[in-house]
Amino acid sequence: MWSDFKQDLVYGIRSLARTPAFTCVALVTLALGIGANTAIFSVIHGVLLKPLPYADADRLVFVWSSSRAFPRAPLTPGRLVDFRDQLSSVPELAGISHISLNLTGSGEAERLSGSSVSSNFFDLLGVPALLGDPFHGGRADDRDVVLGYGLWKRRFGGDPRIVGREITINATSRRIVAVMPAEFEWPAITAAGSSNGGAPELWVPAARADVPRMPRDDPHQDLSANRSAGYLRAVGRLRDGATPADAQRESEALAQRFAERYPLTDRGRGAVVQPMREQFFGAVRQPLFVLVAAVGFVLAIACANAASLLLGRATSRRREIAVRLAMGAHRGRIVRQLLTESAVLSLCGAALGLAVASWARAWLVALAPPGILRLEATRIDPAVLFFTLALGVLTGLIFGMVPAWQVSRRVSCEDLSDGGTRGTAGRGATRSRDLLVGAQVAVALVLLVGAGLLIRSFSTLSRVDTGIDTRNLLAFDIFLSGARAGAPARQVAFYDDLLRELRALPGVRSAGAAVTLPIGGDDFATTFAIEGRPVPSPSEEPSAGYQIVTPGYFGTMGMRIRAGRDFSESDTRDSPRVVIVNETLARQHWPAADPVGRRLRVGRGMSDPWMTVVGVVSDIRHLGPAREPRPELYEVHTQSPFSFMAFVVRTEGDPYGSVSSIRAAVSRLEPAQPVAGIRTMDEHLERSLSRPRFMSTLTAAFAVLALTLAVIGLYGVIAYSVTQRTREIAIRAALGATPFDVLRMVIAKALGLAAAGIVAGVAAAAALARLLTGLLYGVTATDPATYLAVAALLMGVALLSGALPAIRAMRIDGARALKT
Repeated sequence: MWSDFKQDLVYGIRSLARTPAFTCVALVTLALGIGANTAIFSVIHGVLLKPLPYADADRLVFVWSSSRAFPRAPLTPGRLVDFRDQLSSVPELAGISHISLNLTGSGEAERLSGSSVSSNFFDLLGVPALLGDPFHGGRADDRDVVLGYGLWKRRFGGDPRIVGREITINATSRRIVAVMPAEFEWPAITAAGSSNGGAPELWVPAARADVPRMPRDDPHQDLSANRSAGYLRAVGRLRDGATPADAQRESEALAQRFAERYPLTDRGRGAVVQPMREQFFGAVRQPLFVLVAAVGFVLAIACANAASLLLGRATSRRREIAVRLAMGAHRGRIVRQLLTESAVLSLCGAALGLAVASWARAWLVALAPPGILRLEATRIDPAVLFFTLALGVLTGLIFGMVPAWQVSRRVSCEDLSDGGTRGTAGRGATRSRDLLVGAQVAVALVLLVGAGLLIRSFSTLSRVDTGIDTRNLLAFDIFLSGARAGAPARQVAFYDDLLRELRALPGVRSAGAAVTLPIGGDDFATTFAIEGRPVPSPSEEPSAGYQIVTPGYFGTMGMRIRAGRDFSESDTRDSPRVVIVNETLARQHWPAADPVGRRLRVGRGMSDPWMTVVGVVSDIRHLGPAREPRPELYEVHTQSPFSFMAFVVRTEGDPYGSVSSIRAAVSRLEPAQPVAGIRTMDEHLERSLSRPRFMSTLTAAFAVLALTLAVIGLYGVIAYSVTQRTREIAIRAALGATPFDVLRMVIAKALGLAAAGIVAGVAAAAALARLLTGLLYGVTATDPATYLAVAALLMGVALLSGALPAIRAMRIDGARALKT
């Protein structure tokens, strides 16, 4: 058996070497198809399939609050404590709050993404530190800090003696107690998706997340002060034998008990238990699987192309096959020989595909939107190599089977004529090649329709009016620390002084600030009550986005006051509380009245002050271009101080031309204050469009590749048909056929194959395009314009593919062809 296999292998290699043009075309086709699939698999394997770097990660879950207005929201400290003490299916629970931290005192001041976490956080995840002991096995000191591997290497040069060293974080001296390993990655978790970007680089203990346990039998226990603001992400480990469904049922029952015990703060709040893998990757699973389907179609076209090439080659070898069969060769041996040649082609194509995959993976990573966990760490590792090898073997079997079956049939008169005297290929081979080409056109249409829908969706999305004028608008972040951060009056004074400095800079037209920038920034929301109206039930409680801004913010962003007035310097901490609402909120709650002068109260606390509506501002799409404007409430920073503000500065010219003067202005007020996140608002907006751009670009690239392969296949069939029908065309010419008749015959063949593929492809596309529904905006999955445009494109391509062979057929010299 080994001897026969070796003979087949050597003969197959020699046979392929004798036809270098055929071999090169087949190898390039297969390398593109296999390489694209390998690149996508490397991403799928690295992002979705690899185990999470935590002990027993499948038992880790997140616990969220829920309500009608906020289906998934962080926990308040009080609810975290209650769930930690009473949720028996999740006996271990830790709280995480993502924060910004200023690192000073060792080099240039730097703003870092960090997390304040419960002291049991690292023990819960079960990841040992690279150096030191994080939080001393669950007994954290307020001065402790744990460094991430990247920060340790970048800022401290990977000093192995770093443990015990003092550094200054937020103007407070802290002691480094541990360094986490490189594989430890903890994203900035959001309730709605996997990550908000800016993964934490250091961790500090959170006293607020470690609220002391209180006696459960104390009827006067009151945690309402710790139950009003939810900011804690809660991660826990399921009890042995418990499932997420068990934890969900128990948490819902507990939420009902909390609502009865704390009606003021917990009424209408439920609970959601989410497995960690679903939390991290749920938002990216559908886009990645769409790409898997796209590259699968590309590979299908590549296989069909290779099979078509092999059929054409096998037709020219029919005399050879017939002679071998006549001399006693078994059909199985012929099939094995042809499959060996296919396997050699596919494995060589897979080897070339690895080079294609390496380049394509790097391109994917560079093009991908931020926030996809573990994407940058994807590699061509042993699992990917095994996948490529298996794909090469499977591909060889798929595209080699049809030619092997066609040319290894028992010898018959038809077979002998096909191999000898006839000038055309056998009907079986011709039908097979036509079917393969039709299938290529159908698959290409499916990909082109998907790409067309995503491109139209992205084009529509990029033209949406967000309500913001982004021209010459620069944004940057300021996070106060130390004495300023702890004193509201000093916060207000610093921001007011900085705004005056910024507005006085040359080339600056206006400046303002907000706690969160719209479109891609963090998001705060709240419930509210309107004076004079009945207290609504939890299912009817109104909610709105909640922002804290400075005077001048609306004008700088290009938003307009529709009624009333803007915030002003007269709105101080000692003056009556005021609020501005947007048009959507005003329209929903005062449809036939002027909201200016009305009063409302933010939150559920009965002791919270009533605020007077002093203005109505134009709508913006705070949650992104794909989301309609929602109700929004705006408070002024002087009455609700906050230690973090995102500044916007509108300039006369290039916004980046003012960066140095802005840094100097900040330094004059606070020399150690870092300025972070400098970007234009155009760049900020582009970030929100990165995911639809990623999907539309990739599917378009794969669709173009599929179209190219389909065109090659269609051209090859038509050109080969003309070659095989040379004698027939000569006879037709001798009998009076004009060159136009010949042209029409060849073009009709190309258009007929394309039309058959289009009919089949439209039906498949209509069924599969529905999978894109969640990724589309402003266009339906059955958009007629897209289908008609793609069909017209394919018919045009088919016309061009048949034109060159048709012209060649018109030039056939009938007399010479008949003599040959």
